[in-house]
Formats: sequence, C-alpha cells, structure tokens
Amino acid sequence: MNNENFHPVCHEPPVAHALHHWNEQTKTLSYEYNGEDIISVTIPDSQDVGFRHGSDGSMQSIQYMQQIYITVEKPMWVTMTFRLSADTVNMRPHRARSGQAILAQNGRRLVSGVNGLYDADQDLLIDFNGCRWKWQSPRILQDESGKSVASISIRLCEKPLFINLRMHYYKNHLGYCYYRPWESKPKKKAVAGWCSWEAYRRNIDSGKIAEISRFMAENLKDYGLEYIQVDDGYQKMPLPYDPKLTMAEGWMACDEEKFPDGHEGIVKAIRSQGFCPAIWTNANITNPEFPKYNGDAILYHEGKPMKGEWIDYLYNCTPQTLAKHVTPLFRKLRELGYGYVKIDAIRHLLFDGLHEAVRLGIMGNREAQEKFRAYLQATRDGLGNDVYYLASWGELHEAVGLVDACRICMDANPTWAGVRMQLFETARWFHTQRILFLNDPDHVCVRTKPEWAKSVLSLISLSGELYMLSDTPEAYTEEKLEIIRKTLPPLQSRTAETGPLNLEYPAYAWTKLHGFAVQSHDSPVEPEDITAQEVYNMAGEYPTMDDDHPFSTLWAFHLQQGDQNWCVLGRFATVPLRACGLPLDSLGLEPDAEYHAFDFWKQEYLGKVSGSLSVRELAVGECQIVALRRAEKRPQFLASTRHVSMDAVSVQNVAWEGSSLMVLLSGVPGTVETYYFSESEGFRLQNADCTGADVRCEKDGRLLKAAVAFREKEARLRLNYKEAK
Repeated sequence: MNNENFHPVCHEPPVAHALHHWNEQTKTLSYEYNGEDIISVTIPDSQDVGFRHGSDGSMQSIQYMQQIYITVEKPMWVTMTFRLSADTVNMRPHRARSGQAILAQNGRRLVSGVNGLYDADQDLLIDFNGCRWKWQSPRILQDESGKSVASISIRLCEKPLFINLRMHYYKNHLGYCYYRPWESKPKKKAVAGWCSWEAYRRNIDSGKIAEISRFMAENLKDYGLEYIQVDDGYQKMPLPYDPKLTMAEGWMACDEEKFPDGHEGIVKAIRSQGFCPAIWTNANITNPEFPKYNGDAILYHEGKPMKGEWIDYLYNCTPQTLAKHVTPLFRKLRELGYGYVKIDAIRHLLFDGLHEAVRLGIMGNREAQEKFRAYLQATRDGLGNDVYYLASWGELHEAVGLVDACRICMDANPTWAGVRMQLFETARWFHTQRILFLNDPDHVCVRTKPEWAKSVLSLISLSGELYMLSDTPEAYTEEKLEIIRKTLPPLQSRTAETGPLNLEYPAYAWTKLHGFAVQSHDSPVEPEDITAQEVYNMAGEYPTMDDDHPFSTLWAFHLQQGDQNWCVLGRFATVPLRACGLPLDSLGLEPDAEYHAFDFWKQEYLGKVSGSLSVRELAVGECQIVALRRAEKRPQFLASTRHVSMDAVSVQNVAWEGSSLMVLLSGVPGTVETYYFSESEGFRLQNADCTGADVRCEKDGRLLKAAVAFREKEARLRLNYKEAK
C-alpha cells in the first residue's frame, strides 16, 4: 500500500471508488480499495500511457460501478496482478449464454477465458475486457499475508483495456440487501443424508427410523452419508395439540403411538448408528382453538384471525411472540441433540401471510420484510451457530446471512416433472451457490428410472448442492446403491459465474398440470412414464431452445486439488440432446491444448482431443460425464471408478518422483476401485506396489488399469516406470 495515499481498512468495505496511484520510479500503476492495492501493473515504456483517474470513474451511485481504463501508444505485453481477500474465486461476470457451459469450481482454479474475480469477503466483483490476455498460473495463489494473488499477461495498446469494479455486488447490484459477508457466511461444508418425506410421507414411526438408520450405516455411511432427517409425521397434531400451550411446547410432543420414546428416542436411534439426527418443523399453527388462548401471537384482519392460502394461523412476528413461541422451540431442538433443522412453510408465512397482510393494508412492505427477517433471526437465535439450518422453500432474500441452505424448488419426486425441476432449477439459481447459501434441490427419489437418478445425483454431487435421499430400503437395489456410492460425498463446489437471474425460461409452468399441488400427505409419489410431447411442453419455448445445448444442459466443473487441475464436463438432457462437436473453449478450456477425455458412466477412454470433443446423443433424462485433463508427455492419472468427479474424493495427491508415479488414495476397506492412467511413449511400466491395499495392473488399449483392493482407509500406490533413453 502507498503510505502517501493511506486509507484505513474498513470493517464494512466502502461503497466508494478505487483510487489510482502512479509510481514514477517503478513505472507502476496501482488502484487502492479499502486500504489495499488490489490492482497493479508495471508499464516500463510508459511515456505515452493513459489511464482513468479514480475520481472520475463512477458510473453509478447506488448500484455502484466504477470503470477504469489503461491505454498505451506502443503495444506491449505486461503483467497485471490482482491482490484480493483470502476468499476469492475466478468468476465469469455473467451467466452462461447460448453455447457456454454453466461454470462451477472446486478449489482455486483460474479458468481459461473467465475474465473476472470475485472477492467474497468484500462482495467485490472485478472484470477486465478489451485486450488479449492469459492467466499466468493455473490457480489463485496465496501470499504470506493470506491474500489471494492472481496475475495475467495482457497486451496493452491504443485500444483501452477497461476494468469494471462493482462494489457490494450481491448486496446492491443483485439486490440481496442482507448479504454482509464481512459479518457472517454460510457453512461451506458438504451435506449428505436421508429424509423420510418421500419415502413414507406422514406414515413414519420409530421402527422405520431405526431400520433406515441401520440400513444406511451398513451401506452408505462409509461413503459420506451423515444425516438422518425425520420429516412431517412425528408431531402430535394439531399444533399445538393443547391450544393453551405455546408452539414451542406443542412441537415437543411426539405422536405417542408412532414415537413412544419421543424426541429422545429419535435422537438415540439415529446416533446409535453413527449419524447426526436431523428434524423437520414448519411455521404453521393449526389448532383452531389457538387464537382463543394465544390470541396475542397471531395476525388479525377486521377483528378475525387471519389464515393464509397455504398456511393456517400466522405468527404476528412481534418480539414478544418470537420470544415466547419460536426461539424456545429451536433452542430445545438443539439441546435435544439435533444437528440439522429444516424449517418448512416459511415461504408461506411470507408470501401467503405477511405479503397478504400488505395487500389488505394491515402493514406496509417494509414492516412485512422486517417481521419475516425477525422470524428467521429468532429461529437462528434458538439454533445457535453450530446447528445446520435449511430454510424451505424458495430462494429467499431475507434468509441471507441467517441460514446455511435454501431449498430452491418445490417438492421433488420420482416423476420426470420432479427430476427435470431439480436439474433445471439447479442451473437457474446456481449464481447463489456457496456465495449466499448452499442450494438445496430437495430430496432425490432413486426409485425413478436409473438414468434419471444417475443424472440428478451426478449434478447434485458435482455442483455441491445439498444431497438428500428419500426412499424406503426396498428401493435401494444394488444398481441404485452403486449410483449413490459413486456420487457420494457431494463436492464443496461453488458458482464460478454470476449475474442477474435470466427470465427467458419458464419456471414451474407444468406443476399443477402434473398434480404437484394436490398430492396426498400419506402416499409417496410413484414414477410415471412421460411422452415426448410432455417433455417439450414442460421445457417451454425460449430463444436458445433449438441449440445443441439449451440452458441447463451443459456444465463445466473445474477442479483443483494440490497440483492437479482438471475439468469435468456434464451434459444433462432436460430435453433430448443430439450428437455434436462441442468446442473446448465453451467449457473454459484452452482450444489449442490437448486433453485426455474419459467418460465416467460408460467407463470409456475417448482418446486425446483438441479444439472440440465429439459428444453422443442423449435421450431425455440421460447424462454424460467426461473428465478432461491436459495431456502431459509422461504417464499421468486420468480417472477412477470411485467418484463421478474423477477424482476429487479418493485421490488425495499425485506426484511424479524420478521415474515413479506416486498416488495417495483414500477408500472404503473391503472395496475395489479401478484407477486409470495414460500410457506414454518412452515409458514402460516395470512394476507397481501399494501399501494399505492390494493392486493388480493390466493394460487396456491405450490405458493402464490399476485395480486397488483397499485393506485400509488410506493407500499409497506407486507405479514404477523405466524411461527409454
């Protein structure tokens, strides 16, 4: 930082422009924001350099945007360095356009052609345009002070390089007014579990919870399943069953016939199998006598208690009501040992309750917003900071900063309507993923068609969304268990693109036609066939509908782990997809580089590709997952059977030492996984050894297959080569 232009570091980053500074001695131009030089570029031959001063760079005031530019008379290549907060991600400054993959990132990748950086600690988005450029390293680096550092080689000339700075980007530009990452952030952990709702609906009891806990412990716990969540059906109805009680007291009473040992029995059964207990509640008040004894807690209209369309009596959300009925409920759930709480119907408290009160003239818009925020704050006060908090349902601006996850779509089920919704809404709302909260596409029912289950679980796993299963044990055939195991655990991926919501695509145009609004509380939904016409009716018409990859069908997951950098292509047929040539630069890959391509679900090596990749036809609901790794001139790791990421889960480290390839693996003892390696001219495998596992190697065309039988959770594989002289 330049002492002569010293500015203090503010706890809340300022909505103010970055200030320029030109150092004549070093020929360095820098821009300072919030007490730090965030952009610097040295221009050696600088006699005719031009740049915009900070003082005239403001283009907007409230949605603050500053544009700076740099020009030189003599073209030259220079290095420009960005130095930002620890939590910085390479971000495309707009959502995927036609022909572009939706971008996700796991790690600290710098993606080819992605011209933005998002400082998530300061809510600052920077993008650069107008000149040829290239990242100087494959990932964001960290300096000795913990700052994120990324550098580009950029060609300056008489045409301006222009850089946009958008301060308080999610908070002001995208309208998430409660987003203050300098005060709080959602948990970034991966979440995977089982939910009772679409397995049993309200026909749940203690025996079924004990059975599913044992089943999941035997089959999926070792693969990353962590939570068992009891949904609607455990509580004694109506709520509260005694109208003289508080709502907190009412929720503590379980249905004695179904759960004779109450909440203590639920928690004990789940914990005994090594899982974290999770519970569902909602914001509804259903006892018709409640207003008689607790009338000071609810909303009224014209002297009568209000009811909402999708909710019964409505909390008035005053401090007294929240302190009496809401905070104590969630404090008690935490004290009972629940580590995850899902709160349902809060959407209806807002949309069908408080917003309806605005429409009726009972309160104003600002008061309704503040009351809803107060309800959410009261729930978090009860839960504390350690309990995982899922808000259901809706992408709720008021929930930002208080909840860990938001359900982004309505109730899912095993029909194509339900599965497509999960695939499509994951794409629609991806700009919020692990920035504002974790996105929850709702539970997955694997009793659907195998290919459909494979698609939705692959996308949830790779995109890092909340991963919840919801079927009875009988639905988990060995085929379905294998799909689940290969997609557990979900990654900690986050969005690598941002921008306002695109409204050119229909949301939920099909739901009531397909019976979503009138399903029984007691009967789980069963799979159903779908016609081609129904598929296209659900998709609707929009400008890019006839492209090779319409919106929601094409993804690129960029992964970085240690020195390993790779991309996983995901194609998801929300409509049937034709075979085509897919340009690599549409995925954020360098078009002139050469990549090894491996199809995960086909377990097929597709060879080396450059420029574009030939991809196959996909029927509706099918997916294609392909790993793309830049080809090296020696043997290298390519893919595995363990995880759809190929392999951010079981491959902990890969290193070339002398003439040996060293691979640190993690796995489930008693299982066998296959790891694939490229063969290279000039190298011949001499032998392989492995500690913690047994290994058997064989050639398979242009690949080496290493079958690793895990004896322990960690194994060290060593492939020893002889290099030709």
